[in-house]
Amino acid sequence: MSRKPRFRIRIWGARGTCPSPGADKDIYGGNTNCVEVRSDSGDVIVLDAGTGIRALGLELERDKHRNSVHLFLSHQHADHVLGLPHFAPLLNGAQPVRVYCGNANADQLRPYLRSLLSPPFFPLVRGQIERLDIREWTLAEGAGIDGAIRVHRLRAQHPDGAAIARIDDEYGAAIAYAPDNELEYSSSNGDVKEWRESLVASLRGIPLLLHDSTYVDDELPARVGWGHSSAEESTRFAVECEAKKLLLFHHHPDRRDVEVAEILERCRAIAAESGSNLEVEAAREGMEIEV
Repeated sequence: MSRKPRFRIRIWGARGTCPSPGADKDIYGGNTNCVEVRSDSGDVIVLDAGTGIRALGLELERDKHRNSVHLFLSHQHADHVLGLPHFAPLLNGAQPVRVYCGNANADQLRPYLRSLLSPPFFPLVRGQIERLDIREWTLAEGAGIDGAIRVHRLRAQHPDGAAIARIDDEYGAAIAYAPDNELEYSSSNGDVKEWRESLVASLRGIPLLLHDSTYVDDELPARVGWGHSSAEESTRFAVECEAKKLLLFHHHPDRRDVEVAEILERCRAIAAESGSNLEVEAAREGMEIEV
């Protein structure tokens, strides 16, 4: 008998840097980073609060069977928090939203979020700030959700700092989410190589990897230090990790659907040429995956 799914994942926003709606982005979507992860516990793990979180919030308002919402911000850059003021559970929810951040402790995150939800950025809404339950998310311990579920924080290479989230259950690592991470395979820096090797070891055999694929290789030389990877680098990294499935994520805001599709085919060819069984897809709004 086959085992029931460990997690159910839905993509609410896969675009990076800034929202970019348009007819040429209907397939992969224009909303910024937001991913929903569910287990049978009823708790909801939300990865980032880009503009995609608005639609997720409306869906959660209709869900009478959910329990707590745990929001993990990979970091504080605008494309990862733009949707938070419009998140329905903060506007009229009956219980607080637990918030964790990958580049700030609780004392640093609290005034940042208060500012985001206050004038001049957003009008004060009664109860909205009070529904934030800000928690610590440490590199050493991660964050426990329910039973055996734990969200580990791994270090990404990105300006001002950022985190990679690895979600584990009783069977081990299941999902890794790395929306802003500069793999920098061109670097000869020993520290960069050591960090990347450590990251591969932490993600070895991961069933599902969502990884920053903002650029293509030809665009990288002019963008060293910007904190993002190419889709080709993401594929190489997923192969090294022996990942089962890669989702190209954080699509460049100017990347049209037809271009994302071309990049996807190129990355599938790279995986096949490596002799890997890696499955490669491009994240798109509305996509649902089971792990």
